[in-house]
Amino acid sequence: MLKHLRPEYTIYDAMDGAEALQSMSVHPIDLVFTDIQMPIMDGLEFMEHLIERGGSECIIIMSAYSDFEYAQRALQLGASDYLLKPVEEQKIVQLLAKTENKMHTIRLASVEASLAELFEGLPDKDDYQRLERAFPAVKQGMVMAAVLNSKIGTGDRKWMLSELKAKLEAALKAQGFSFAFYQSDKVLHTMIISGENAPIVTPEWEGRLRMLIRHFSAQHAAELTFGLGSSFTSWEHEARESFKQANLALQTRFYKGGGVLLEAEQMNDSSHRALLKLEVRFLTDAVVSGDKPGIRSYLDSIINQATASSFPQPEKLVYAIAAAIHHLTSCLMEKGLLSFNSTALEEALLQCHTVEQLKNAAQAWIFELADCLDNRTSYRSEAIIVACKAYIENHYDEELSLSTIAAKFHFNASYFCLLFKTHTHTTINQYIMQTRMKAAAGQLLQTSQKVYQIAENVGYKDVKYFIRLFRKEYGSSPEEYRHLSASR
Repeated sequence: MLKHLRPEYTIYDAMDGAEALQSMSVHPIDLVFTDIQMPIMDGLEFMEHLIERGGSECIIIMSAYSDFEYAQRALQLGASDYLLKPVEEQKIVQLLAKTENKMHTIRLASVEASLAELFEGLPDKDDYQRLERAFPAVKQGMVMAAVLNSKIGTGDRKWMLSELKAKLEAALKAQGFSFAFYQSDKVLHTMIISGENAPIVTPEWEGRLRMLIRHFSAQHAAELTFGLGSSFTSWEHEARESFKQANLALQTRFYKGGGVLLEAEQMNDSSHRALLKLEVRFLTDAVVSGDKPGIRSYLDSIINQATASSFPQPEKLVYAIAAAIHHLTSCLMEKGLLSFNSTALEEALLQCHTVEQLKNAAQAWIFELADCLDNRTSYRSEAIIVACKAYIENHYDEELSLSTIAAKFHFNASYFCLLFKTHTHTTINQYIMQTRMKAAAGQLLQTSQKVYQIAENVGYKDVKYFIRLFRKEYGSSPEEYRHLSASR
């Protein structure tokens, strides 16, 4: 009956489960009809062995046993259906149609899994055999990658990818191509195989893809972009390279924009540190002076420099620009800008889908730094000088110097010296000395301590040096100052 209903099937007969297993080790099998009662190995034991070997065959039980336990056990072991003999031909016809749809789904899933191994893993013998059955005649082939960019939610995006897959299937069948899909993350990959020597990418095929791009733009407000990989004549040896090229082509949409057909171009694999020759001194000067046109010019120049000969990997360009901004903020922190959220910066830059978005995001961050510095400089500097003077007045008896105090307030020493003198009209070392002399004068009048003790109290171990500084400040030695003040 089966030979009559499906003459295209290749059918293998076996007397029992053991013989069937032996036959299946030699021949690839999609559909199994088995009885329960058989010699040597019955149908249920046969199914248990199939489970152990990890087969994906569809199994249909045809038996005279109407006992519910047999049917229940068969279904537990993975049987697709359980038919009681005798079976009418119409029932077999309906069952074959149902089973063939199921087998088609299983076969597609297994081919996609093998394709994933071919592209990104280590395909084994079974993967190669499965793909050989799917693509028996190969004259030309290529891998194509497609990505949908939309603001809709994850669930709707999955639905759109399913629609894209269905429309691609229809278009590929219309062209007479064999194909298989592999979806990774948000990208749908398609391996296309032609049994003809003619190129796959023709004006007609490009026209079909552009129609799909327009459809998703009009119906879903979604940007559909195709990346075309290199053509090949042997999928076993060349499909993985075509897969890489298709993904590289998609990456160029960062620079060229989406909603188009893109072919792979060479990407610059240099480390992101080597991508840009950073002119941070120029950028720092532009930020400090509030020169926003200069900031724009700087960003334009470094992006033009990075993309002059080839496109860098988008993430590497992002991290290179993030590194430039980090370097900038390090310089600004020495000038009083004390807080910066580097994690938020990198997250914001990584959300950019085009080089123009990246430039605008980086510009917004740097403009914010410039505005922040401009707003804070006047009152922040004044507050820091007040805090610095208070620190000196409370710690004059300790080891104090320009470098230690600048470090205390997170400043570059030379810049802090200039900042302090601008606000106080004296150097920081002079202010330390004057504070110590004032404290020493008070102790000379209010205590009976020896001069060397007072010198140590105010931070001087060398009493002669202390006396020399005191004379310069008050016009007399410490002892003379004490006696003159006492006699008044």
